[in-house]
Amino acid sequence: MSSEFTPQEGSCSCQTNTFTINNKPVARFICHCTICQEFTGQAYNDVTVLLKPDVSDLNLVRTKFRRWKMPPNVSRGLCTRCNKPSLETALGGNLILIPTSNYPDAAALPKPSMHLFYNRRVEDMDDDLPKYNGFAQSQAMIVKALAQGLVKRIIKH
Repeated sequence: MSSEFTPQEGSCSCQTNTFTINNKPVARFICHCTICQEFTGQAYNDVTVLLKPDVSDLNLVRTKFRRWKMPPNVSRGLCTRCNKPSLETALGGNLILIPTSNYPDAAALPKPSMHLFYNRRVEDMDDDLPKYNGFAQSQAMIVKALAQGLVKRIIKH
């Protein structure tokens, strides 16, 4: 991945719900929680985290948002046409989480930095990424990754 980021037009799998990603994600991780498993219909959710200003041209007219569990305050959006994940929002919509499968050029993204809620995994992952278990440890590592990503953005500018 180069240091430059070319904007990408992201969408759900049927391209009904579209958006433009204008900046590199602040973080990327793989979540194995049971909510992500239900949301994606997969064994895990490989997701990127962006700031709200990083995403524009949101056309989510056919997205149904739902909160599975409180906390955390994450709204997960499924396309009402293809029933696949569109995007998620957190912190009152100030964070946008996008499944990496919704990017046309995933090779332009940073590599995932960790596995979260690994104790809920459906299958073992054969990689060198750190693996965190349980709510407290996983949430602490998300906060740490977001803080590091934001610091990198500040230093870059």
